[in-house]
Amino acid sequence: MRYQNRRGATYYLPEYGPPVRWISSVSLSSTDPTDLPTVYYFECDAQNLGSRAVQIFKDGRVLLAHPGGLDGDYLPEGKLPPVGGTDQPGIETREITQIEFNAIWAALSRLKPSE
Repeated sequence: MRYQNRRGATYYLPEYGPPVRWISSVSLSSTDPTDLPTVYYFECDAQNLGSRAVQIFKDGRVLLAHPGGLDGDYLPEGKLPPVGGTDQPGIETREITQIEFNAIWAALSRLKPSE
């Protein structure tokens, strides 16, 4: 699918199936630069492609990514690894419920976006 981001750049995303799993990933490293998110939440389809994502940064910025949204091009480009399937030190990943993800999405989507 073809989409445009807030800057007018065109990008392409795959067709997503219905969501089947939700993931929370937290960076426990205190040395991460502020340009990288500290907390991620992902909604994934059956092929482990991220269809929605929430990224929270140390400085309080929040990015909500979904196809066709302002920040849709910040969705992961490939498959997300299963929980425990990454060797990155300082990253803690766990499965969450659809209710948890939707509550976070709803709460953060009400915030005024910062440019």
